[in-house]
Amino acid sequence: MDDVFKAFAERVADQFPELRAILDQTKNGTITETDGLRVLSEVMAVDPALSARFRALAMEALTPLPEEDRAQPLDHDRLILHKQRGLPRLNPLVEAALIERAQFDGDIPELRTGPLPPGVPPAVPVDTRVRDPAVLGHMLREASRQVAEQVAATEPERRKLVAQVAEGDPLALALIEQSGQALTVAAAQDAVFDGKTVILDIPEYRRGQVPVPIHVLTPSGSALAAMTPQERKQGAWQFLSTTQGRRSAVAGLTELVEVKLRGEGFEVQVRPFEPGTKEPVVAAHEWTVGIDGPGAMQPAFSLIDIAAASIAKGLTAKAGDRRGQVILEVTAINTVDVRSVGWAGRLLTRDRLLPGRTDA
Repeated sequence: MDDVFKAFAERVADQFPELRAILDQTKNGTITETDGLRVLSEVMAVDPALSARFRALAMEALTPLPEEDRAQPLDHDRLILHKQRGLPRLNPLVEAALIERAQFDGDIPELRTGPLPPGVPPAVPVDTRVRDPAVLGHMLREASRQVAEQVAATEPERRKLVAQVAEGDPLALALIEQSGQALTVAAAQDAVFDGKTVILDIPEYRRGQVPVPIHVLTPSGSALAAMTPQERKQGAWQFLSTTQGRRSAVAGLTELVEVKLRGEGFEVQVRPFEPGTKEPVVAAHEWTVGIDGPGAMQPAFSLIDIAAASIAKGLTAKAGDRRGQVILEVTAINTVDVRSVGWAGRLLTRDRLLPGRTDA
């Protein structure tokens, strides 16, 4: 993988003269890699065409491994971490992607090994079929507030555990080290301390895991009427600009697409998006929108309805005469690195009845 990234950097220098000077300064140590990435991001932010060309080259150069090589285990230390000038650090491309996402989402629990940083609101999706962007934003804030309160309630026990580490308790030290090293091991989330279980993470919001959608009450009509235009705009922006906001919209959007496809003669079964599925794809279509900043948001714009109509129309057109029994999958598009987000849907051949939801 080191050779792949080195070849990619060389291709960038050859094909993007406007970026060569920045790469050269980073290579010879005139500026740090962090500063170099920041300058590169600023240059591409003001030139959408350049950003699109750069992304296309990255997609071409950093394609997944050939099928015959995928059975071989990846060396994740070399893929994600590398040593340069001493201490290990994240690969710069991975680091840049994390920075891009974090500036919108705040927290990324599935990639975090430590506790929720102080002052950072939890990034939580909501379980809803609401389609109003401003209302979704309001519900996301409420969900984040509820989870933040639960996280704060567990903080005293966690601090007590940390205090014992400072006093040299070997058991406490071992538990802290374990919780920081294991991303997805459930045993590392809680610990038995002083004869009782210490909850290091609440079940709905565990480090190393994608957050669970939680149920919050839909705002009443009077509460919605009391929202100012600025509050509605902020709510719509939080919904569209965050990963968990777009995830929260998938259920409602899928429902709309399903209804429209049934009207076109499809027999639809809905299931969550499965990247590694083996069923043949009948059709795929995506709908995206640029995220230029909260000032550009129109809270009255029916994003979800328009996205659903576009995806359903695209899937119907691409499927052609291939009607009948199909599987519908919808997922969020989270390419914040190019400020383009939205949703994608696809239809797959259904040759057998799948468990779960059945046709009416």
